[in-house]
Amino acid sequence: MKKIILLFSLVATVAAKSYAAGTAEITLNKATPSATFDSIWVDYGVREADILGMKVHVAFSAIGMKNLDAYLAIYFKYNDDIAGFLKDKNKAFQSSEGDVAVYRSIKPAYDPAVYKDISIFIPYKELDLEPGIYDLTMDVKIIYQKGGLLQWLTYYDFEYTKPGSPADVESSKQADVTFDKLWIDYNVTENGKLGMRVHVKFTALNLKDEDCDVVLYFKKKSGEKIDGFNIDYKSKGGQLAVYKSLKPAFAEAVYNDLKIFMPYNEIKLGKGRFDLIMDANIILKNGDLVKHLEDHEFWIEQ
Repeated sequence: MKKIILLFSLVATVAAKSYAAGTAEITLNKATPSATFDSIWVDYGVREADILGMKVHVAFSAIGMKNLDAYLAIYFKYNDDIAGFLKDKNKAFQSSEGDVAVYRSIKPAYDPAVYKDISIFIPYKELDLEPGIYDLTMDVKIIYQKGGLLQWLTYYDFEYTKPGSPADVESSKQADVTFDKLWIDYNVTENGKLGMRVHVKFTALNLKDEDCDVVLYFKKKSGEKIDGFNIDYKSKGGQLAVYKSLKPAFAEAVYNDLKIFMPYNEIKLGKGRFDLIMDANIILKNGDLVKHLEDHEFWIEQ
């Protein structure tokens, strides 16, 4: 009799453990899908099918999403006082709300699934913006295929320049600039500060008596913008930049050597050698772009 009771007890224990294990497995399988963000980087000025745009790369891990249909979604909004989403105009790259958006479908085959580099291309023209310089933000998310947020990943601030200018000056003639060249003197001192002196040669057309700026924006060669910390050396969007005011006195004003000084101590990158890009532009005081001059590559060591 004792043996029968003992055997029954053993069977009951094994059954209970099996049931518990099965319950745990069911609970695990029903875990809420999620994702963990790793990094984001952007290639600017690339072409796909001969269309100019930018390629956004995102690294993340998908958890509890095996065989789940979803999208990596990127929405675009203003990073300024407007603070709204860019609106789509041609229904080519848009969300269900009519905002500018781009999607990449995913269906993880593993749990977790690690995406070290998943890329999305967005043509510049699909941002649907007028000529000018814009501080923008990418809002990056994972969403369900049928709609609804699965996981927010990150924000990414960037600056976008659309060539051309809506400015009318000197009757019906449009403002323009003929760019000649840009060169740099390194390791020079101004007002007790060590830095580099940038020289720009250009001709301003139809900008007589207009208040303008030659502005240099600084970013890494990868396209990642460099933050500015001093109000005198940053754009409205917070990017490291230096401005030089000018007010042409003639309808065709020639600048053989306009000089702009950038102190080294404003370029805060840490220790090492860095490959950088200086994005040179001429803008009106209201922010309208007159002319993009050059993306000048250089390097510094700190």
